[in-house]
Parts: sequence; structure tokens; C-alpha cells
Amino acid sequence: MSISLAEASKLSTDILLKGIIETIVKDSPILQELPFIQIVGNSLKYNREKTLPTVAWYDPVTDTWTTSEPEFEQCSASLGILGGDADVDNFLKSTRSNIQDLEAAVIEQKAKALRNEFENTFLNGDSGVNAKQPDGLYKTMKGTAWAVDTAYSLGDVVVPTTGKETGFRYECTTAGTSHATTEPTWPTTEGETVNDNTVTWTCRLGNHLGSGASGASLTLTKIDQLIDLVRGGKSDLLLMSRRSRRKVANLARAAGTNLQVGQGKLGEFVELYNGIPVAVSDWVKDNYIVGGSTDCSVIFAFQMGEGAVCGLTSPEVIQVERLGSLETKDASRTRVKWYVSLANFSIVKAAMLTGVRD
Repeated sequence: MSISLAEASKLSTDILLKGIIETIVKDSPILQELPFIQIVGNSLKYNREKTLPTVAWYDPVTDTWTTSEPEFEQCSASLGILGGDADVDNFLKSTRSNIQDLEAAVIEQKAKALRNEFENTFLNGDSGVNAKQPDGLYKTMKGTAWAVDTAYSLGDVVVPTTGKETGFRYECTTAGTSHATTEPTWPTTEGETVNDNTVTWTCRLGNHLGSGASGASLTLTKIDQLIDLVRGGKSDLLLMSRRSRRKVANLARAAGTNLQVGQGKLGEFVELYNGIPVAVSDWVKDNYIVGGSTDCSVIFAFQMGEGAVCGLTSPEVIQVERLGSLETKDASRTRVKWYVSLANFSIVKAAMLTGVRD
């Protein structure tokens, strides 16, 4: 069972906790929509679809039936601890007229910091840099770039070199060594193969679309290609930087139309492109490096749910602990903590466009 933070707030009887959750959700387009699976234990192992089995038409008399098995990639996600302590000075509590206002203001700031850190990790988390955090969407979808003169084993998966990403992945189905100088011409039909010196690559569905060796200006065609990479239904969100949102709006006006307007979860107005909400996050950076360009951004398109992009949390969701008076200073402490992680249950439910330069 999954539950959004907004629904968790309704179920809470703790007024302070309700206020924290509402603060976290209010200005976050991600947390307004993202469901969380409540898990018992500190990790979750799950199987992500890798390759579908094949089927064929058979003659009822003469043909021999052949077997074909699906392939899965076993993944795991471990809960991490995200949180912080909010200290309220006892002198200020004693001399201010409204103690609750002071405590609420301090804890509200801690809740906003919690939201910001979660959004940043959701997009840019890298367990290789900080082992305490999960990998974010950017790292999980970036893929391993093909390299010259490299030995590849069966099952290895690569994407084309930086800027040339096609939206597909390529699985090594004949082991060998890649070409010493020349990158293959990558196919874009699932199941099609290409020879690379002694390696054979087979095209698989993917989720990373590039804009060029050094990035390129955004076009509506590229956005449409990004949307088409998300399969099994329409994306729940197009997430981008403020710069990219301005560009999308300009492109729409130049095409003789405007972005549609709809209503969000909290009753606010939201812009839509092709019926998909366009959301802005300050944690979608405009300084990703692509080739020789250092001013590139990313646009994410993804579905959210138990079979797509989803959060993981302990059954308590966000917790508030009143630790009381401190020994080392004249203050009382409240701890806000969240045992949380992320999971992407299907490669084809999320995609990103990289190298967006304006």
C-alpha cells in the first residue's frame, strides 16, 4: 500500500506533525504527488523488468513450440535517515508573549529544510558521493556511457556517449571488445542489433535522451520525444528548472498557442503541456556539464506510483520527537526525522532530456 504525504497528514492526530507535513507538501510539486510505500524493515528488494519474453505464431500441426523467459534486474533500496533538531531558546520562550508562535516558527524552518533536502536528493542524489543518501533520478537514468577499446561481458548495458543518447539502452549479447576508435551507429528499434568490433549490442528500451555533443537549444520536438519515452500511460509530471519553463512557454507562444492551465492538488493553478503538469524545482540545475558546455539543464518526465517512481518510508512516515531540555545550553529540542528512500520500479516509467541549454 502506498500513501501520499497529503493523505498521511489527514490521518495524523498530532497537530504539530500535521503542520510539518503540510509545510513540506505546500511548495513541493514532487511531494504533492509522490506516493510512498510503507515498508517494514530497513530495505526493500524488488525486480525491475529488463527484457520481455518473445511470442510467435505457430502452425497447429507442424511447428515445435519454443520457450522464452522474461528477464528481470534485481534492485534494492535501503531507508536512510533524513532529519534535524530544532532548538528553541528558553530565554526567548520565557520573554515572548506567545511560546507556540516561536516554537512553530523554528520547526517550520526545519520542515522547509527537510523538504529542500529531499527534493535535491530525489533529483541529484548520488550514493557514491554520500553513502547515506539514495541515488536520485539523474544518476539512475544517466546510464554508463559506451567506451572505446573496452572489454564487455554478457549482460553489460551501455548508452551512447555524452550528448548522443537516443532514449534507448544497449545490452551486450555477444561478449567481446569494443572498437578501438569508432562508436557504433546505434539502432533505435527495440531488439535490433549492431556489431561493434567483436561485441554485439542489442537495442533495449531506455530513458535517457540527449540534445547533442555539447547540448542544444530546447525545442518542442525534443519535449515530445521525451514524453514518448515514458510508456504505459501519460507522464504525471514534467519537471524542469525555471529557465526551462520560461523557454517552454516562449516556444508555445511562438507556435501560436499557450500552455494550458489546470488545477493542482492544493487548488492552485498549474500549467500543462499536452495535458501534463509542468512543474518547477529549484533543484533542477542549469549548470550540468555536457561536452564543452557548462550551462546545461535537464527536463524529467515520469509517472508516479507503485509500479513507477515511488518513495519508500517507514510506517510512521515523518516523526516528531520532543526531546525536552538540553544539558549543554538553555534550550529545548524537537527532533524531526524521516526514514525514507526512493525506488524506480520500471525503466520505461521515467525519462530525462539532458543538454538543455536555454
